[in-house]
Amino acid sequence: MDNTVATAFYPDDDSPLIQYEIAFQKKPKLLAAGVGAFGGASYASKIFAGPTETLEDDIKWEPHIDEADKLDYIVAVSSGVLAGLIDVFYVGEFSLDRASEWGKDKIEKVVMKVARVEGYTGDDLNDAIKTLEKNHPLAADGNTNDFGGGLQHHLRDFSHHFSIGGLFFSIFTQFTGLVVGTDKAGALHVVPVPESHRACIGKNFQEKIAFGTIGWFFHMVSDMAGSSGSLMGGTGIPGPLVSFMKELSALPLFKDAGDGDMGFRLWVTKLFNGTLLAERDENGRIIKDSVKKFDLRTEIGILGEIGRQTIPVLINQCVVRGFYFCRRLAREIRDLKSRGIADLERIAPEDVLPWGTPAMRRMVTISSGVFTGVDIADAAVRAIKSKDPITFFLRVNYVGVATFVIACVVDVRATLDDKKLEEGESPEEAYERGISELGCLKLDFMQARILHSIEYALVAYDIAAEKHPKRAEKKRAWLKEWSERVVEAVDLVWAADAGYFLGDSAIYDYVAARLENNANYSWLWLVAMEAKHFRPYVPLHGDNDKLYKRLKLGSGYLKEVFCNRQSVVSEKELAKLDKAVNGARGRLDGAVTKRVVGAAGTVIVVVATGGLAFYFAPAIAPTMAAALGLEAAALHGAALTSASLAFLGGGAIAAGGAGMAGGTMLIAGGGALIGAVGGSGVSAATSMALATNGSYVLDECAKLVAFCEEVLIGRFGDLASVAEIHTVLNQRIVELEVEIEAIKRGVPDEVPEDDDDGTDDKEEVSPKKMIIILNRSRKFMRRSSDELTKALKVASKKRMALPEAGRR
Repeated sequence: MDNTVATAFYPDDDSPLIQYEIAFQKKPKLLAAGVGAFGGASYASKIFAGPTETLEDDIKWEPHIDEADKLDYIVAVSSGVLAGLIDVFYVGEFSLDRASEWGKDKIEKVVMKVARVEGYTGDDLNDAIKTLEKNHPLAADGNTNDFGGGLQHHLRDFSHHFSIGGLFFSIFTQFTGLVVGTDKAGALHVVPVPESHRACIGKNFQEKIAFGTIGWFFHMVSDMAGSSGSLMGGTGIPGPLVSFMKELSALPLFKDAGDGDMGFRLWVTKLFNGTLLAERDENGRIIKDSVKKFDLRTEIGILGEIGRQTIPVLINQCVVRGFYFCRRLAREIRDLKSRGIADLERIAPEDVLPWGTPAMRRMVTISSGVFTGVDIADAAVRAIKSKDPITFFLRVNYVGVATFVIACVVDVRATLDDKKLEEGESPEEAYERGISELGCLKLDFMQARILHSIEYALVAYDIAAEKHPKRAEKKRAWLKEWSERVVEAVDLVWAADAGYFLGDSAIYDYVAARLENNANYSWLWLVAMEAKHFRPYVPLHGDNDKLYKRLKLGSGYLKEVFCNRQSVVSEKELAKLDKAVNGARGRLDGAVTKRVVGAAGTVIVVVATGGLAFYFAPAIAPTMAAALGLEAAALHGAALTSASLAFLGGGAIAAGGAGMAGGTMLIAGGGALIGAVGGSGVSAATSMALATNGSYVLDECAKLVAFCEEVLIGRFGDLASVAEIHTVLNQRIVELEVEIEAIKRGVPDEVPEDDDDGTDDKEEVSPKKMIIILNRSRKFMRRSSDELTKALKVASKKRMALPEAGRR
């Protein structure tokens, strides 16, 4: 057996920093049950080994990103051409006359159906309208002459508008006895309901609401098809579009607005009356039978015309998506060697369903683009042939154009998101993450290892419950990459081969032993909080990030295992703590939270051995290192911090020391960052890069406030620790203010932010952006300080109110 000896620093609860010599196989087999393996669980044998375990026995195919190929493109183009031809020969041009006739037919059927509900038994439309008018009179009908008589009052009286505005003004009339509309000039006009129609106003609240809503609706139905006195030749009622324009035109803003000599108010009136779209003779007079009223009947008819235009668009979508689904389904059946219907359960839906994939997006973009190209080309040819430019606009399929625009937007956004994944964390995000260490809460090495092991177990538990082989394989790939990054960040040379992640038995045996020997178990609450906010399958800023898209957690390890294997944090209490974190985030942000929580493993919150320690490792390191003899006169900033931490850790790993991670553990008394060992400016922490969103300071502050309020004060009554945290937080705020002032002094006012001096500064954050980030961080930290101040005051008052015995 080929053994290797490695030296590592391993802080323990009861002993100082000790060196261990660890022997391990160069190429170990899968770890069996016991220390360092997940023994006793049915899902442990292959999943919960060390991060270096291979997956060759489980892989039957290479994980791939579904992208469109040549055949997909051919089908997309062909489908677009086919849909374009259907549009050319079937849909034709947009016809307002056809829309009006279609809308008229639909309105007549609606009026007859509603009248029969009201008790009408005949077949005459005119009698049906009379029945509805008689059963549901409207108070505003008494003001017909005030709003221009029978030809105009449906447009000018707002309560006759079939829209949300019309409903509002109908209710308004019931409660005020006033009718709102416009006069002949289009100005706002308000008149009282005459005595003759006061009986149409409800006598109490319930009647007013009923008359203003139900009565109004049935009266609108009676007016849809014209009026009982002039069937179909009446004014009808304005639909939602014309209603909105008419109500908008009453604003003083549109008093003189117009096009030439026709103002907007007059334009709306002519549109509703039908004279705007009417044909005229050589003398400019309106041809008698060419009046085209734009009322509710026409607006409904336009929906019918849009429906006609939708037909080729839907055919195009069905052909493309249907081909995608059938081809991917056949591929999955072949790859999984399915023998029957029961085997279809092994197919992951996202691998065959025709939406959300790069291939599907690209096929839809191409097919809709080809369809729109054919449609516009046909419209242009016909317009040139007829020498009428209006023909072009009537022949264009606007539903197809909208579909193409949406497809392009979706495709471009997805492409930019993929590019962002490839680029990794932005300099601004890295800078904010670098300043987000509060240094208030700390875990020792073993506690941090427990947390990482729980996070590992959470993902492995989800993989074991995954029914679809390909999806499970992608999740295994993510877990393998994530675990390697954790070990890299922890920076322990032996961890990869010896098994850094503990098995279920080892995890909960350690937890039980720690709880038995130590009365202070606040660390377990901190572990639970971090595990609850851990988000698996986030992009890791590596080459496989596209592979992990759309992966979701489908099991409940914390609920089903963690909360049942230890006696401190129950499922209900964990949910309460999680709710407290979200509530704190909302308070600190000053609004309902707008940011998605990133992977909890990268939140820079530090944790303490045997309770709480309050140190800033990067701030202390240079001073201590200099006192111990480090010669680093030429270094400054992050380089000095890194060199100092490595010196305190016993030298670089290559030289047999623990490196920067060891130095940080020494300063923090065995502390380690949640998710990454190190401090602000330490490359080990930066190399984790497990989060994809900014707002690290906000996330950390929210957890800090929630932990102090719910656990330290609410459960332990530990006001002293919270007071010390509050002090450290205020010190950190002062440090930030000093840094902000220093940066401001170094930024010349005359230099623009985007000044280009010829150097490549894409990896740097400009001073002005630094100031923005620092100011935002200071805001969150100040609000956190205020929240802790309030919490301490409330807790102190409650304690003072207790009897002397109760305060002990």
